[in-house]
Amino acid sequence: MLTLMPIITNLPNIFSGFSAEINFHPFIDWQLQRGSYLTESLLNISLFIPFGFLIQKTLRLKPLSAIMIGMIFSISIEVLQPLISTNRVGDISDVITNTVGTCIGILLYQLYKHK
Repeated sequence: MLTLMPIITNLPNIFSGFSAEINFHPFIDWQLQRGSYLTESLLNISLFIPFGFLIQKTLRLKPLSAIMIGMIFSISIEVLQPLISTNRVGDISDVITNTVGTCIGILLYQLYKHK
């Protein structure tokens, strides 16, 4: 849940019919060079590496199933962000980088398992 921080809640918005902001343009911040896009991408990847490793280790799923769990978890985070706070925007780039981190974690587990 670290990716949801900082949480500035505005719960009445959940019930008031507002429109949530979700960016569906992959890596638009990279293209427009907005914000600290490289740092954010690297942090998203690094935060999901342990997730992928632990999902694979604890649930013993096929790698594709573990990747799907990581992607669904990431999508859930991105959909919930604008619902929890008006200061947050869901972003497809985050889903992609989080999923890459999950894949790296799964790969690291596979390497660890075969030692």
